[in-house]
This record gives sequence, C-alpha cells and structure tokens, in this order.
Amino acid sequence: MRRALLLLLLPFCSACNSTDSATIQIVTGEETDTFTQNPVPTQIQISAVDGSGNVTVLKTAPYPTDSIDLGTQDETAVGALEVAGLDANGNVLIFGSSVEVEYGALSGTTLPIFVQRVGQNARLPGALGDSRQAPVIGVLTSRFLVVAGGLDSTVSESTDVYDFAQFAVLGSPPSLPRAPASMPIVGTAALLIDASGGTYYDFSENAGQDTTPPDTTFGFGDVAGGQSVYDPTDGLVFVVGGTRTTGTPTTAVLEIDTNDTSNASYPTGNLHWMQLSAPRLGASATWVQGRGLVVAGGSATAAGVEILVTGQTPATGAPLAYPADPSSGSGMTWLAGSSVLIAGGVLPSGADAGVRAIDLGCAQSCTPTVWSALPVPLTLASAFTISEAKAFMVGSEVASGLTHTFSLTTTTATEVPTKVPHTNAAAVLSPVGSVVLFGGASEIESFTPGP
Repeated sequence: MRRALLLLLLPFCSACNSTDSATIQIVTGEETDTFTQNPVPTQIQISAVDGSGNVTVLKTAPYPTDSIDLGTQDETAVGALEVAGLDANGNVLIFGSSVEVEYGALSGTTLPIFVQRVGQNARLPGALGDSRQAPVIGVLTSRFLVVAGGLDSTVSESTDVYDFAQFAVLGSPPSLPRAPASMPIVGTAALLIDASGGTYYDFSENAGQDTTPPDTTFGFGDVAGGQSVYDPTDGLVFVVGGTRTTGTPTTAVLEIDTNDTSNASYPTGNLHWMQLSAPRLGASATWVQGRGLVVAGGSATAAGVEILVTGQTPATGAPLAYPADPSSGSGMTWLAGSSVLIAGGVLPSGADAGVRAIDLGCAQSCTPTVWSALPVPLTLASAFTISEAKAFMVGSEVASGLTHTFSLTTTTATEVPTKVPHTNAAAVLSPVGSVVLFGGASEIESFTPGP
C-alpha cells in the first residue's frame, strides 16, 4: 500500500535564472497506523544529508499539513533527504530517508520516501515474488537489495531485486548462472560462490563468467556459505568460510582487494587467500577499523577470538586470550573503539550463548562481558550497532526456523515483534540506513532506531 501523506515542494535553482521543482511523496508501505499511533506527531521536519554526513534542516512545519515549501536548493548538490515526525518536545517518532540523489536530477519527478515508527519493524511497500528461506542477500550500487540463493532449489538461481530509490520491487529480475551460497558484491558485479566453484555476474550487463581461485591453497567450496564482510574504508571484502553453519569446519578466508585491478580475471578486484588460526564452523565475523577482520566462536578448542590483519605474511589469524567459544550461528558487530558485540548463537547443549561484548585490547586472561541472555536460543544471527551500548539483532530458532528480532542493551534483550512471521530470514543494512530482513515470507521488513 502506497499512501501519499504529504506533498513537499522542492524547488531547484539552475544558474539562478530558472527554477524547477520536484515532489517528495511520503509512503508508509503496508502499515496504516504510522501517523495515527499514540503519540501522534505534531511536527514534520525535512533535512538534507550530504556525502560527509553533515545534516542541514530544510524546514520544520506543523503536522498535519498538505505541503511544505523546502526552499531553493542547488541542483548540482548530491545528498539524501530525511523525513522525521516529531512530538512537541522534538523527539523523533517517525523517520525515513531517501538514497543519495542529485537534486537537479529530480526536476519534474516524484521521489518517494518510506517512513516508519522508530524502534518498530514495518513492512516496505510491495512484496517479492517468493518467500524463500535462508536467502543470500546483498546491496547493489548503494540502491538495490538483491535476494538470491536459499534453501529452495527451485528458486535459488532466480533473484528478487528491491529498488530503494523508488521503494518498489524491480520487475523482471535476472536469473543467475549459479545459485550462490555466498555473494560478495562490488559495484554492479557479484562473485557467486557455491560448493563447486565461482562465477562473476554483472547485473548491469546481465552476463556471467566462471572464474578460478587465486591459487590451490583453498577452493571456492572452502568458503561457500560464509558471510561476506566489508571494509568500507579500505575497499576490502572478505568471505569467511568459518561463519557458515553447515558443512565442515574450515580455516579459509577469501579476500577481495577492490583497489587492485591488475588481474583482469578478477573484475571486482584481485583475490587472495587468508586463513584462520584454527578451523571453525558457525563462527561470527566483522570488520573493525584499525584492527582488522575479527572472527569469534565456532570451535570448542581454538581461542574464542582471533584477528586477521591484512597485508601481513603469512596472512594467518592471531588468537586473542579468550577461552574457546563453541557456539554456532551468532552475529557480530563493531560497537566502538576496541569493543565488539557477539549476539546469539547456540551452544552444543542447545542452550542460548547469550549476548556478550569483547575487548580487542585485552592481552591476557580475557573474558567476555555479559550483556544479557536471550529468551530463546537463536542461530543464523546478524547484529547491528545502534550505539556503544545498544544494538539490534535478527536471528532464528534452530528447530522451527522462526525469526525473531531484539533490541539489545547492556542489561536487556527486548523483542521487537515482526509484522508477519518470517522463517530463517536474513538481514542486512539497507541503502537508506535501516536494517531490513527477508526470508520465509514475501514481505521485506525494516527497522530503524531513528536518525
């Protein structure tokens, strides 16, 4: 359901001798009570965010209203537009953002922006073509959500694509030459990895080509099913085989260096093998700026945490002084500084592994800092940072596959109900900064803590 709640007039100045304009359409997807829940917003605030994250408030107006003149904007400027519904004290009740756009390119068009209640899940406009479980998902060109793979072999080579510029499902999505168990994406191209090999697929050209590993140290099957971890600062991407939850334990890590285009066989960047200090299965991983690739859990005998630092020879993980963590299926996120959060995972007994923080600066006799227990053991977990002391997680029950989402603090784990039941859903940070999840239902759900 697409509901136009406001028409926001955005004029553009071209050399200050002509003025064009565009319309911003605020949509609430499948949720009908976004603006009527108590407390009801009293103000609407529109802001512009440039590429460096600087926020400029364009206009604040009383709610309800039919239109807001946002004033004249430089049509050469590039940024995202944010919409916030505020209460009388200025607290954000409702929030949404566009992708980055060039303002002049909006002339004569309508730009939809999806808004939702902060701290809640909400269904995006439109439903995908299937409800596959355990999909492989990723973000393409900072605009599109790509859904592929999954447990159902009848649809695993097909894709669903969601456009966050239009908040709509893309028609006629492509079929892939290989059903990916892992799918790192760089620009318009993805490296599709399964147990038998790897294929580059360029979504902009609808073309694929098989490729080979960088050497015989490992094969693509050694990382198939592993999580894709991105270093947004240095342009590195990793596929961590030890994070997969099925198959055999592995030490293999595939590094994609997007800055090194010297090898034409690897169009997204040169490939290198790295390896963990010990085989793992069901580990969690994240990138920590200034530290490296952090991997934890997935082994009853190895150190509980290790770090792989790029550019070192040999490229082997360095264990930290944490006790073994045999949990499988946890999620990990970098909080701040040397602090990393591990959320969920299931112990060999079937019990919840809990939510715990680790300090990468600890040198000896290290133990995780317990945040909170979860009311139900969760695997296939993903974790996302809200602040140094708050996070959001998505995970699924082992037996039923029922997906849950939780808001986490140092002392609490509060369930955030999904709008519809999901099964073995996957989650990722969306192009507009929200967390989106999909799997086991045709709807995509979104969570935002606010700006």
